[in-house]
Amino acid sequence: MKKNKGGKQFKTNSKLLRGFLTEREVELLHRQIRINSIAMDRYIQTIDLLANKEKCPKDANTLMYLRSQLSIAIAENDTFRKVLWRHAQCVESQLSSDSDLDAASFLVGRINSRRKALMAQMAMTRRSS
Repeated sequence: MKKNKGGKQFKTNSKLLRGFLTEREVELLHRQIRINSIAMDRYIQTIDLLANKEKCPKDANTLMYLRSQLSIAIAENDTFRKVLWRHAQCVESQLSSDSDLDAASFLVGRINSRRKALMAQMAMTRRSS
């Protein structure tokens, strides 16, 4: 039992402490990723309009502001995706450790999960470079 600021005791959810997110939290992260993606598209279109079509100076305050907002949205989305990826890995490892598999099925499952992790890691490194 832990105490909150008001001095009342509450139980900690051991499932959340082990790295799991609730369905509501996962839904919120998905929604925020979609919202940020729409915002990023709008920032890119606006920057393209100002820089390429309107020939606005590249160091104009408006463009600098839009670029900073775009970089913030990109960083947020990357963070949200990493959190969802870690959550998925925790859920998968918990499910695979709970089930009774023979040795071959277990090894095939671990190889497949490692392959997926490497593919995601390669996608993240390509995107950041």
